Amino acid sequence: MHESDADWLGEKANSTSRHRCHVSEPRILVTAFPPFSDLETNVSESVLERLERDGIDGLDVVTRMLSVDEAGSSAVATEIRDGIEVDGILHLGLAQRRTGICLERLARNSYSMTEPDNSGRLEESGSIVAYGPDALETTASIHVLDEEFEHDPDVQWSKDPGGYVCNETIYRTLYELQASTGPALPAIFVHLPPESEILLDQQVAAVHRVARCLVTRPKYEVVGALLFDDRGRILSCRRPNEDAWGGWWEFPGGKIDSDEDPPTALLRELEEELGISPTPKEKVAHIDYEYDDRSVSLQIWNCGVIDPSAFALAEHEAARWLSRDELLDVQWLPADLPIIEQWRREGLPEP
Repeated sequence: MHESDADWLGEKANSTSRHRCHVSEPRILVTAFPPFSDLETNVSESVLERLERDGIDGLDVVTRMLSVDEAGSSAVATEIRDGIEVDGILHLGLAQRRTGICLERLARNSYSMTEPDNSGRLEESGSIVAYGPDALETTASIHVLDEEFEHDPDVQWSKDPGGYVCNETIYRTLYELQASTGPALPAIFVHLPPESEILLDQQVAAVHRVARCLVTRPKYEVVGALLFDDRGRILSCRRPNEDAWGGWWEFPGGKIDSDEDPPTALLRELEEELGISPTPKEKVAHIDYEYDDRSVSLQIWNCGVIDPSAFALAEHEAARWLSRDELLDVQWLPADLPIIEQWRREGLPEP
């Protein structure tokens, strides 16, 4: 559904959206742009039309077409200032020269337009908001999006939102969210490539997944490996600095996919992360943990003794072998820590 700038917020209470079936459904605002410059189409508009027609299961979707000019870039920021009533904001736009779907991690407080917008405005330099921060980070959960798209080659993070109206839009949105006294809202800009690079159906499906990551709380089934060396020490791995939990330590392993059992998932993860294929023998720990943005059900499986020279780090920054007395020498992820504390008190499982 399209709702005009004047009545979008006021009509919320009486919304007749075909996609709003239950009051309890999370409500997400999704925006897009029409064609600009000499382009005849804009894939973000095509995706928005699909959302208007089909919605997203379990979500109350409000759609909004923004004009490719200063007024369009400011429209959602104005609604935030006036007390917008949504659970998340997803801006979509076209990146004509990109080949993948880009989740924009940052918005920059600068113009660098190389062509006029649809109003004829050409801002080649200068700040979007006077005295505003040089950059603002997305308020979406980076970790949740990492988990959702870690095995999807079509979707990647970007730190280059460009200098056109797309960047201006997300910067103004994030700036108002930073200044808002209301509940924190997740907001992100997603640049979409032309349909010649990724088919429209695939782009729509990816947008569905991003939207759910923004406004629903995922629950992950996760499996980790207890690996020993011949001295009885256990292996811990440090997440890379660019990760949402960069610098924290964990058991090697990862998320269990829907078609996997825990041993199968663990073997796949160990092959990807360490290049090894040990046999998961038995589950030695299980904990449910509530993060701010997700729920985790973590299983630890004993995979026995391995040769320390037999593995190579593919995804972690560093690895360390820890004795019982050294278990608390590193900063474990919050979900892992209770297991480690118990083993520090009671002793490690037998290899």
